[in-house]
Amino acid sequence: MAFSSNVLLDSASSLPALLRAVTAMQPHRPAQWQRSDAGYQPITYEQLDARIRAVAIGLMQAGVRAGDRVAVLMENVPEWAVIDYAILSIGGVTVPMYCTYRPQDIAYVLNDCEAKIAITSGGNPLRHLIAAADQVKELKSVYAVNCGNTKDKRLHLFSVLETAEPDAASLADLDKRLAAVSRKALASIVYTSGTMGYPKGVMLSHGNIMANLEFVPSIIKFQQDDMMLSFLPLAHALERTGGHFLPYSFGLSVAFAERPDTVAKNLGEAKPTIMMTVPRLLEVIRSRILGQVAKQSPLARSMFEHFLSLSLKAGKGQLSVLQRLRLRLLDRVVGKRLRERFGGRLRVLVSGGAPLSVEVADFFEALGLPILEGYGMTEASPLISANPLHDRRIGSVGIPAINEEVRIAEDGEILVRGPNVMSGYWKRKKETAEMLKDGWLHSGDIGRLDEDGYLYITDRKKDMIVNSGGENIAPQRIEGLLISEPMIDQVVVYGDQKPYLVALLIPNKDTCTAWAEEQGLPESDWAQLCGSKVLRKMLQTRIAAALHPLNPFEQVRRIYVLDTPLSIDEGLLTPTLKVRRRQVIERYGDLLEALYR
Repeated sequence: MAFSSNVLLDSASSLPALLRAVTAMQPHRPAQWQRSDAGYQPITYEQLDARIRAVAIGLMQAGVRAGDRVAVLMENVPEWAVIDYAILSIGGVTVPMYCTYRPQDIAYVLNDCEAKIAITSGGNPLRHLIAAADQVKELKSVYAVNCGNTKDKRLHLFSVLETAEPDAASLADLDKRLAAVSRKALASIVYTSGTMGYPKGVMLSHGNIMANLEFVPSIIKFQQDDMMLSFLPLAHALERTGGHFLPYSFGLSVAFAERPDTVAKNLGEAKPTIMMTVPRLLEVIRSRILGQVAKQSPLARSMFEHFLSLSLKAGKGQLSVLQRLRLRLLDRVVGKRLRERFGGRLRVLVSGGAPLSVEVADFFEALGLPILEGYGMTEASPLISANPLHDRRIGSVGIPAINEEVRIAEDGEILVRGPNVMSGYWKRKKETAEMLKDGWLHSGDIGRLDEDGYLYITDRKKDMIVNSGGENIAPQRIEGLLISEPMIDQVVVYGDQKPYLVALLIPNKDTCTAWAEEQGLPESDWAQLCGSKVLRKMLQTRIAAALHPLNPFEQVRRIYVLDTPLSIDEGLLTPTLKVRRRQVIERYGDLLEALYR
């Protein structure tokens, strides 16, 4: 069964105690689904619990004490939950790290949190971890699922932690350790991916995260067969709370994608009903669908456009009887086929981590795949607000959590206070004092609350562009409008202390290539097309149309077109695909400045 009430949550003293209560009620229900050559195979709650106990005892025998930090550097795999809950069961503190971290990033985090043990999978994460280990003072041992050929005295196979059959004395000691873990205990130090400088370690307690979980039943009712697909990095607070602690705490199951680039295939195999995602992925999917439609026959394009139009009107209750019949027929031909790409059972998408444009939200609503957009930050565990499934408002980030307070400061900044707010930054009193004032978390975002209590994000406090005329310009607003254009994949607006705005732009390869073929352009490859005046002119025309409703000083006058996307590997995107504005401007500043000459 899936638990829709907070009965177990209210009585549990910690996250692992909550999982044990869920396991006792449904030991044979699948908790996880792991992909193999034979397809997705189930791992029951009983089996998951047994592995957690075994690894917890192994960590105890390895010398991990309450309060000790244990770092985890792994892709999204079933072992992630085993390790995380095992650490928490003995009063330890989990420190998740992104698999995209470079050795210097890993060394920084391990030194900052003073981790004694690190657990990893293998491959690149292991190589980077070993390369970083020599720079880390406190690190005693590294455990890897696959050690490969690496020879290091600190390196051990993960399997040595997982004792085959724990004895009664060890199990009793584990139960004692678990009983001592309270909601106030530190559960995790989560390092913010950060668009500026070194990351800070956000200290989150069991109670902080459980406060987020308490909000969930008011926004969505779970069903008997609900399954989530896990592919966003578990080092990120959004996925860790929403796609990890949430399903195990409410008796759902989690299927694991092989890799981020196989999500489309794994959707069809696992057939999830709920999926956590970020706006960037939704933008890419929308662009690909529109690009594929653009290549179809005029009849097919007409049917698709008519379906979208009718579906959007239906959501507003604006259809006649004849139009409803027409939509029903078109849905069988167009809508159902598109939903099957997502496995055919997906009933809700949950989007967070960055602003979602209205155009993208409308598109998926029209396909019959509603999006619950939420808002949060790591410092709030991370959920601050979310749209309830029964009353979602596209364009808003929903209603604040029932157990917190949200208010708008005089300068428009969103302030948050409640049990979900962090205790502070690890070893950073100054930064903590700047972020937490009189118990209020200062989000750095500008927003408003409407008469129904729905929250709207209107700007980012620290990312304002002030042009040479003294006008304050929010680049995110402009970038959001431009990314909604199917021809554009990524864009960074520039113009601080300048007379007008310019932008670095990465076009959508599929749609722009299809357009070039239709126009009979002579450009023979992608780089040549991106460098052509004709493509730049076409894109500039699309930009002018998209930004037409804005003020004259918010128009983008000139663009530079790149033929390669901004990437995580180059340090230009965070692991959650948000643009690192400062790093992009450092890399391409000369090109942007040249647009003013």
